[in-house]
Order: sequence, then C-alpha cells, then structure tokens
Amino acid sequence: MSRRLDQRGVSLVEVLVAVIVFALVLLSLAATGGVAARQVYKSRSDMHVWVALQEQVEILANTGYDALATDSAVTQGYPTHWTVSGTNPKKVVFVLERTNLSGQAVEDTVILYFANPTP
Repeated sequence: MSRRLDQRGVSLVEVLVAVIVFALVLLSLAATGGVAARQVYKSRSDMHVWVALQEQVEILANTGYDALATDSAVTQGYPTHWTVSGTNPKKVVFVLERTNLSGQAVEDTVILYFANPTP
C-alpha cells in the first residue's frame, strides 16, 4: 500500500492542547457560576436589610409628625436606632446594625427628612 506523504492526522500534542483549553474554559465557567451564586445570596441578604429598614420607616411615619422622637427597635431581627433633630423639617438618622457575609458587624445609615404636613 502506498501512502501519500502530504496527508496529516491530528498529533497527540494538538489533542493535549485542545483538552487543556477545553478544561480551562470549563473551569472558568464553574468559577463564574460560584461568583454569581455568591452575588445572588448577597443581594437577597441586602434586600432583607432594606425591607426591614423600610418597615421601620413606615412605622415611624405612621406615628405622625408630632410624635417623631429618638428611639430604637428591633425590626425583623435587625437592631435599629434613630435620632430625630430639627423642627421643620425634622431630620431622622436611621442606623441599622447587621453582620455582613464575612461575619463583620456593620452599620447602615439612612438620613430622612420629615416635613410638617400642616405648618
């Protein structure tokens, strides 16, 4: 049998390079999935914090302008305290305490202004 000299197959080196490139692509995709899962968890955690703070703001707003006073509460498991200053508008500084994903204690601060509806 005669063989043509210009015919070429795939060498072992080419196969190994292709397998390595394919493995790197798969590892990159797996790492991206892990990052995405962490971000979804962090977003869900942050959402719970802001829902708790919004709940406390609504409770305070429903007490009425004249009843706004410095106080504290625990809302949905998050310790929250606020200070009220000023006359019209009243400045309310909310501070919500929580732990971040690393387990460190952090405080989120939100400043709101409440105006007297009947001056």
